Amino acid sequence: MATPREHIEEIRKTKFSIGADGLNPLTEDLHQAINTLSAELYAKDVHFLMELIQNAEDNEYAEGVDPSLEFVITSRDVTATGAPATLLVFNNEKGFSPENIESICGIGRSTKKGNRNRGYIGEKGIGFKSVFLITAHPYLAC
Repeated sequence: MATPREHIEEIRKTKFSIGADGLNPLTEDLHQAINTLSAELYAKDVHFLMELIQNAEDNEYAEGVDPSLEFVITSRDVTATGAPATLLVFNNEKGFSPENIESICGIGRSTKKGNRNRGYIGEKGIGFKSVFLITAHPYLAC
């Protein structure tokens, strides 16, 4: 079984042609589709905050763990991308499964689809993409 980092690197190569030989001609189309989709769905650039809170609500937590969600804004560029500040979001969920990683890297592939009876709010597989309104390079630590 691949580590989360190896899994993400494989998605980067096969789906987005990042670090791969040759360019996938659909990569630019996908990038534009995500930008258009997020801009049209989320007219306010702060909508991503509601999506992150919703995702935390839908996360799975270990038994006996009180769920927590914390937002920290720092003037440090912790991702070394040249950003003037960084928003850090901390959540004590169980963590990403391989299916969750595939879902967040796709569109309309929510692992929560059809599970409203389990209390999930999200199900369209596009909510997280609202972060692209504020950054072209979101970083996830799994």
